[in-house]
Amino acid sequence: MNFFKKLFGPAQPQEPIFPGESYTLLKVNMPEGLALATVNKAYDNYPNKAFYPFFVGIELEVIEKNDNGHPLDDEAERLNQIQEDIEAFLKQKHTVHFVARVTRNGARDIMIYIDNPKLTQEEVANFCGKIQKERQIIFGIQMDSAWTAVSGFVKQ
Repeated sequence: MNFFKKLFGPAQPQEPIFPGESYTLLKVNMPEGLALATVNKAYDNYPNKAFYPFFVGIELEVIEKNDNGHPLDDEAERLNQIQEDIEAFLKQKHTVHFVARVTRNGARDIMIYIDNPKLTQEEVANFCGKIQKERQIIFGIQMDSAWTAVSGFVKQ
């Protein structure tokens, strides 16, 4: 019976679902200047990628910035709070895997993976509309079962 369950039953992610936290800070040279990436290296060789195949990419405008386009202290705190709000919003309906964020000249990119999207366009528009009153936000969800969007940061 166990053999048939394995053969025909729904596949399940391996435990642990969340690999833990092991953050590292990377300096990345980009055409517009230096970027700083905060990456959860616990996702190196993560075996459950196929169960969380949707990439959620968010770009936030950095408003209060230094000469390099990086956020000042209060701005960095605000961006961190917005990131927490984004994760809480997604967690209402999804399993959320925060993998990395990149702070670059004038923007912060947040890189998350989820299971199947369950949000409506209206829910996303309402959530982003609140942030849009303060700063530009670009919010997108796309299929990326190989996790190629973060392949430069975590080992595949």
